[in-house]
This record gives sequence, structure tokens and C-alpha cells, in this order.
Amino acid sequence: MKRTLILYFLFIFVFSFELFSDELLTVPEKTNYQRTSTYQEVMDFVKALKERHPEKMKIEFIGITTEGRKIPMIILSKHGIFKPLESRLLNKPPVLIMANIHAGEVEGKESTLMLIREILENNREDLLEKQTVLIIPIFNCDGNEKMSPKNRRDNGPELAGERKNGQGYDLNRDYVKVESFEVRALITNVFNFWDPVLFVDMHTTNGSLHQEPVTYAPNIAPEGDQILTDYMWEKALPEIDKTLLKKYKVESIPYGNFIKRDDPVKGWRNRAIEARFGTSYYGLRNRFSILDENYSRADFRTRIKGAFSFIRAILEYTNKHMDEMCNLIREADLRAIKEVKNSEFPIRFKLTKTYDFLIKSYIFKKRKILESERERYPKNWYGDYLVEKTDKKKNYCTTLYASFKPYKKVKLTEGYIMLPSERQVAMHLKLHGINVQVIGKSFKGKVKLYKVIKIESLKSPYQGHFLHTNIDYEEVEKEVDVPKGSFFITLTQPLSRLVAYLLEPQSRDGYVAWNFFDRIMVNQWRGYSIYPVYKVLKTPKVQMHNF
Repeated sequence: MKRTLILYFLFIFVFSFELFSDELLTVPEKTNYQRTSTYQEVMDFVKALKERHPEKMKIEFIGITTEGRKIPMIILSKHGIFKPLESRLLNKPPVLIMANIHAGEVEGKESTLMLIREILENNREDLLEKQTVLIIPIFNCDGNEKMSPKNRRDNGPELAGERKNGQGYDLNRDYVKVESFEVRALITNVFNFWDPVLFVDMHTTNGSLHQEPVTYAPNIAPEGDQILTDYMWEKALPEIDKTLLKKYKVESIPYGNFIKRDDPVKGWRNRAIEARFGTSYYGLRNRFSILDENYSRADFRTRIKGAFSFIRAILEYTNKHMDEMCNLIREADLRAIKEVKNSEFPIRFKLTKTYDFLIKSYIFKKRKILESERERYPKNWYGDYLVEKTDKKKNYCTTLYASFKPYKKVKLTEGYIMLPSERQVAMHLKLHGINVQVIGKSFKGKVKLYKVIKIESLKSPYQGHFLHTNIDYEEVEKEVDVPKGSFFITLTQPLSRLVAYLLEPQSRDGYVAWNFFDRIMVNQWRGYSIYPVYKVLKTPKVQMHNF
């Protein structure tokens, strides 16, 4: 009888647990971290949370992909804020966390879903006290659905999506040229519309061998506002790193790779400064950004835990320091309006030391790469030898190189004039949120012209372009006739750094480099022509209206 009663109460306990334990689980949690989620499973998860918490969560769609999938953005607010204007009026500035831009790099996708659940169901609404949280858990929706064991060689899951989107673009190389539907939607409907204080972009690194599961970097674009970059290196990231280790027991280091793969003390380097990359691009908008790169050789469970802990630590920091961060970006906007015009703008840089740090790694050995392995280890990346870790762990004191000293600058003026033929470029500038005006009457004015002498380009296409690597110009200052319908782009505006980056003829990652003006600069029959963007010495005193 006693045994029967024990079995009866055990049955009641198990039945009651199953009846009332209704926590939503992500796909990795349900599959013992063997699988990552499909687009539909992501949507099912967020819709289920939305049904439970309609007053604190909203699902918006910021755009539609090539293959017709809607890109979801989840808005979290304990104050009922679901529009940018409400965010501004109630002083709850937005923070954006985005995952799965490279759809094979999947732990960001899973950890953002866990974050939404954590905030809404696990008593973490404190993270919404001073801020509105925007989450894009699956940015590259089309790439996510092309799951294959060939897409990544990470330590789990077996199947993951592919890097490129439905058009064949690497989305994290598209922020200057904006040829993808996804990046166009992100800039138009999130960056311009919501204007987040901070943008967190989540990735997976498959670089040098170390033990820490999380690596990170702020915006390191040297053309950006260096006060914001210094703030991230010197205050924000050290505090986030400390929280990550002490509270969540997750180790982290700055993002990078060994300068010499078999000799860690030679240094640790990050050279991703171009605005084609999302975090660098966002820095040129006078805003904060963080690159999250989770370590691919850690197992899938560990990577998800690390990513999940990292974004919680970030939100804890921003929630605590939001007023300070908002003041800093307002000051950066004012500096951009007042100080960029007529200044010297840096265009070429030398890598310099950021700081020394400790990295947990291994003792390494080298072995010759076999010809049968060449497809996996291309010669231009790996050379003749593969560097492999041994089982012996070792800590190295090394130097982070992620800062840049300019060695070449160009003199800026009041702004730029583009000829009427460049209407498409003017529309592209507007897409970025840049103020463009149309000149209502022709006039004569003194400008700086650039006559193209020589163009050097990549021999192979890169992201669908033969990227120009070097252009020689002859600079001429003269008075010219500026026709009615030309476009004026002033450098007295918050996005002046981005304007100069895109329009300076010698910018190595601007519109010239990406072939925007080739049809004008390269004549069909007789060599080169004049760059169709003039640098104006004084703001035109003619009637103009917004484009």
C-alpha cells in the first residue's frame, strides 16, 4: 500500500510539472544543442512570446528578402514604447542587437531568442528601465534556410545556413554600396528611423586558436569620432568584460587574430576598419557599436552561453549608463556639424598599439599542408604550413593592435557639389540619411576639380565589383559654371564624417572605390575624365531646396 501511494504521488508530481511548466525552449535547448532553428521556428518562438506579453513586446518587419521572407525586429519595452517618437519623448533610447547577418554563424540567433524570453519571463524587466531594446534575431533569413554541413566547420551544430544572402551578397560588406534588400531595409527603417544609441552585431569568429569563448571590438574606423571609440575601449568594454567574467563566468578578449600564428607574443591584430563593415559604418554615424565574435572552436552550448551572457552584460551597462552615452553622442553630433568642414580628413593609416593584454591559448606546432588539403586551406591564406594547437595550454602576454594613426590626410572644404548627372548617387546619399540639397539656379563659383590620371583596380571581382585600390588625380582650383539641378552636400551636418568618407575621391572605401562614378570618370574612347563631384570653397549663395 505504501509503495502504491508513493507511485501515485510521483505520478501527480510529474503530471503537475508537465502541466504547469510551460517555458518556451529554443531549438538548441530542445535538441540537446544538436540543431539550430529555421526561419519558421524563430517566428513561432517570438510569436508565442508575443501572445504571452502583448503589452511589452511588438514584432515589426523591417523589410522583405529576395526570396520573400519578412525580416523580423522585436521591440521590447516595459513602458509601452513601440515607435521612435515615443522612445524620444519618454527618454527611453533604443539599443539594437542584431544576429545572423552571416547565417552560418548561428549562436547569436539562438541567444537573442533566449534574451527576449529572459527579459519577459525570467524577471529581467530591469533591463528595460532606461532603454528600449530592439532585436533582429535573424537578419539573413534566406541564407539561414540553405542549411548544409558544408557551410561552416564550427564545433556544432552539424547543419547551419550559408554566409551569403539570397542575392549572393555578403551582407557585412554592403554598408557603403547598399545593394542588398536587407541592408537597405536596416539603414532606412532602423538606423535612420530609430537611430539606436548602440548597435551590437553578432558573429562567429573562426580565426586564431585561443580558449576564451567571446571576443569583441568597438567601432575602430579611424575616420569616426575618436572620443566615442576611446570611451568604448577605456570605460564601457572593460566594465562589460568585468561583468561577463564575475557575474556570468564567461571569459572574453578583444577580437582579432595573431599577427604570426605560431608566435602569439608578436601581437593580436584587428584591421577591419572599412565602413563596408556594419560596426565601422555605424561609428561614422556618431553612434556606438560593438562587434561580438563568438569563438567557433568552442562547443555550440558554450558559444550560446557566451553570446547570451555577453548581450545581457551589454544591456546591463547601457541601462546603467544611458544618460552618459546619450550626452556623448549629442556632443559627437555637434563636433561633426562644427569641426569636420575645412578640417584635415584622414584617408590612409598605420596600425598602432591599443594596449597589452593576456590571452589564454596553447603551445603550437607546424605541419606542412598537403596538396589534397588545398581546397580547405588556400595558399593565399595559410601559406605552406598549417599551425595546429597541442594539448598543452599556455597563457601569453601580447599586444592588441586595433588603433590607427593617419599618415595621409586631405583638406576638406565647406562641402561638395555633384552634377545633375549624379541623381542616382544623390538618392543613395539620401538613403544613408544624409542631407542633400538641389541647386535651383545656375551660377559661377570657385571649386576644386579632380582630373583622373590613373586608376588601379582589383584583378578579380569582389562583392560583384572590380574595386578600385588606387586613383591618381590632378587637383585644379578654378571657377566653373554650376548648372541648375546640381546637388549640394554640406559638411555642416551630423553625418559629415560619413559624407566625406563616401565622396572624397581618395577614400579607399567610398563611392569612387565601389565604381559609382566609373561611367563618368572612364571615357569609352579617350582615357579618363574629371571626377563629377566638386569641392566647394564656400557654400553657394543661391536658392536651394531639399532633395
